[in-house]
Amino acid sequence: MAEAHAFGRYKVTGTLGAGGMGEVYAAVDEVLGREVAVKTLRGKHTGLAARLLDDRFRQEARAIAALAHPGIVQVFDIDLTAEPPYIVMERVAGPSLKERLASGPLEIHELRALGIQIARALVAAHAAGIVHRDVKPANILAATGGAWKLADFGVAHVPDSAITMTGQFVGSPAYAPPEALIRGQTGPAGDIYGLGATMYEAAAGRWPRADATSGALLGPVPPLRQLAPHIPLEVADAIDRAVSVEPEARPSASDLADALAGASSQPGAVVMPAASVPGMTVLGLPSGPLSVAARRRVPWKPIAIAIGVVLLIGTVAAISSRSPNSAPVSSPAPGDKPVDTPADKPPEEPQPPGELRVITPEIATKDRRAGKDWNKLVDKLHDGKLGEATKKLSEFERKWGESEESKSLRAQLGAMPASHDDDD
Repeated sequence: MAEAHAFGRYKVTGTLGAGGMGEVYAAVDEVLGREVAVKTLRGKHTGLAARLLDDRFRQEARAIAALAHPGIVQVFDIDLTAEPPYIVMERVAGPSLKERLASGPLEIHELRALGIQIARALVAAHAAGIVHRDVKPANILAATGGAWKLADFGVAHVPDSAITMTGQFVGSPAYAPPEALIRGQTGPAGDIYGLGATMYEAAAGRWPRADATSGALLGPVPPLRQLAPHIPLEVADAIDRAVSVEPEARPSASDLADALAGASSQPGAVVMPAASVPGMTVLGLPSGPLSVAARRRVPWKPIAIAIGVVLLIGTVAAISSRSPNSAPVSSPAPGDKPVDTPADKPPEEPQPPGELRVITPEIATKDRRAGKDWNKLVDKLHDGKLGEATKKLSEFERKWGESEESKSLRAQLGAMPASHDDDD
C-alpha cells in the first residue's frame, strides 16, 4: 500500500510499523492538534481472508473502544466506512517491551510495575468479557513516566463473536498456554499465561520454554529462580503460578496484580525481636530491588533455600538469646558453682514481647564475628557444596555452640545425597 497522506482530519507524518493485520502510521489530529496513531488494514485481500481480516479489524475497534483503562491503548476515533477503514488511537511513546528487552532483563521494580499494570488492564478487559489472546512483549508498549500499555486487540475474543472457529489456535506459540496449543481453547486464564510468560522473559532474559518443540511448548516451565535467582520469592512465585500448565492453577488477573503489588510494597519479614547479625539480614530486607551483594547471596537450589532459612533463624535466635557474659558453650560440671547465680547477681528483667533488647558493644562484636562465620557456611550452601557446608557447620558449632536448629540442619545435611563439591 502506498503511504497515505491523510485519513480525514488526521495528517500522516510517518510510518510506525506493521501490526498483525495492518499498517500503523504516525499522524496529527489537525483539529485538536494532538499526535495520534492511525491503524489501517494492510494490502488487498479477497474471499474468506478479506472477510476474516475485515471482521477482526472491526472487532478490534469495538473491543478497545469499549475499554477505558490507563493500561490499555485508548481509541479516539473509528471510520469503518472509509477505504481503507481505520482506527485512530492514542500514540504511545514506545518502545515496545520486545524492543526494550533487546538490551537486557528488567530491573525488579520495573518487572513488578509491568506486571501490576498489565494485570490490571486485563482485569478491565476480562470484566467486559474480552480476552486478548495474544499478550506478549511486542504488544506491550512503554509510555511516559514508567507506565506500560497493552495494545493490539486484533485477535481478541469479544462477547458474541463468531469469527474464530472452535479449536482454531490464535496467538503466538511462545507465549500461548498449553490448552490453546492443544485444543484452541480461549479464556482469561490464557491471558494470564501470556502475561506470566512475558514477565518470565523480562526477568530471566529468555523464553520460558527452552525451544519450540512440542514437548517444550506443552510441558511445565522451569521455576523462574532457577534462571533468575535474584528475583524475590514472592514475585517469582506469582510468575510461576501464572505459567502453570493447568488453567485452574493460575491466578486471576486481579489476584496476580494483588500478589505483585503486595510483594512490592510489603516490608521485609522480621526474623525476631532481637539483635540482627550483620550480613545475615536477608529476611529483614525490604522487598524492593535487591542490592548486588544481596542478590549474590540468594540461594539457587531448593535445599539451600530451606537450609538457609532454617539456620539463619536459628543462628540469630541462638546468638541473641545469650547474655553478654555467657560463654559460647556453657555446661557446668557436676559440683561446680554456676556462674551468675541469683545469689551473685539479680536476674535480668524479662524483655517485653515485641521489643528489641539493648545491644551492648560486647554483643555487637560477638554478633559480627558469628555473622562472618555464618556467611562462610551460607556461601557453601548457595554454591551447592554440601560437603564443605557440613565442615563449616561443625566449625561454627564448635565456636558458637549447638542449638536445636543447627542439629536439625545437620540432620538435613546428613539426609542429602552425596555431593561432589568440585562440580559446577
